Amino acid sequence: MSVQNSSPNIPEGYVAIDGPDNIKYVVPRFMISSLENDLAALGAKKDANVVTADLTRKNNSKQSDAYVTLSGILRVPPENSLTDNEMLTLHAEVCALQKSLGILYQDAAHWLYMAEVAKLKVADGDRRYHAYMDRCMTKTLIKLEERHTFREDLRK
Repeated sequence: MSVQNSSPNIPEGYVAIDGPDNIKYVVPRFMISSLENDLAALGAKKDANVVTADLTRKNNSKQSDAYVTLSGILRVPPENSLTDNEMLTLHAEVCALQKSLGILYQDAAHWLYMAEVAKLKVADGDRRYHAYMDRCMTKTLIKLEERHTFREDLRK
């Protein structure tokens, strides 16, 4: 991946990056390291030969309920074991993170785990906040309705 900033059409603070399949991406400078990490994970997933996993076996995971939150999809119950494809994908992400940051495999796995925990905390906080706002708006609408409604028998 090469970074180019010589083109006059690129706004200040942005750079052009050659991505996979020779596609050029114009990204802000602060996102270069994140994009490099994502592209490394993508390359590691391709190297993991996920498509050649044994598809004749049954999946070892049960059907779980999926709930759409503001931060993504939450699957319940979380105790389901992962499929081979999911395990290989996670392994590729950990390997890419390990390679890009130069840390131990255990540390990279813990780092990704804590990132998922943070996503769940944000989703839970969003859910609680929206439930609180819903209760407040409902109370306000009820009070407005009580204040501005009139009885038909008093109108005459």
